Amino acid sequence: MTKTTNNTVPKQMLQRRFLLRAVLFVSLFSMIFMALYQPFSNTTWFGFNTWKQTGVTVLFYMVAVPTLIVSKLLLSGISTLHSITVKRFLLWHVAEFFVIATEYYIFTMCFKLGLSRELPQLLVRIPLCVALILAIPYTIVWFYAQYKAKKEELELFKVTHNREIMESGHRLIQFRDSQGKHKMSLSEDSIFYIESQDNYVQIFYNLEGKLSSYLLRSTTQKIEEDLVDTSIVRCRRSFLVNTAKIVRYGKERGRFTITLDHPSGKTITVTPAYYRTILTQLDKRSL
Repeated sequence: MTKTTNNTVPKQMLQRRFLLRAVLFVSLFSMIFMALYQPFSNTTWFGFNTWKQTGVTVLFYMVAVPTLIVSKLLLSGISTLHSITVKRFLLWHVAEFFVIATEYYIFTMCFKLGLSRELPQLLVRIPLCVALILAIPYTIVWFYAQYKAKKEELELFKVTHNREIMESGHRLIQFRDSQGKHKMSLSEDSIFYIESQDNYVQIFYNLEGKLSSYLLRSTTQKIEEDLVDTSIVRCRRSFLVNTAKIVRYGKERGRFTITLDHPSGKTITVTPAYYRTILTQLDKRSL
């Protein structure tokens, strides 16, 4: 079983989808924080009290948010080539902080929205303000990722030590990461579907009657190779589905869809190229 060490960044923190959601959270948090903090500071000019203030605030976010997005995309991309330790992760965000602080300083000097501080004071105040704005939401995101990792680890432990699964007679499927290391074993019958997410795949499966998931560093192509001769096949570019879990299929609004037998009744669109494969699997099941 994989354990998170003190030198390991939670894998969710390097997942592109998670990182982009983190940018949204940081942006919303900063807006609320600055709106509350602005009346008590001579260094902040965020707000919507005047048209000029509103325009500059919107313009700043049009620069800062893309900066954060590019930073996260680069971080996610680099993580596919090099391991990201906690130290490297922190250094990356320190660099990100300096870029945002520089952008904030440029806006402050260019527009001078009634700020009374002189240059030396601004050079001290602005980094402190930006650090506070970024540190709080990033800390929240970090602990949330840690929580997700621990929860996933606990669920994985339950699956690995579930005697009923081992004695059920169902075929066990071994899942390995991109380096070939064994990470988990699941009965074929417990798997619902597998979704590709950047450099990871998220495996959705049944655990004690509840839908659980595990984020595995691998590709759908690699996973597909390990699932030959099983009931789990590709139904679109980013999805593999267990045909044994399909309860309804057909064409809706010009699209081929399948519905799975699990708590959410998830419906997945099937591309025409894979629809015939799905039908073939269903025919085998009915024999």
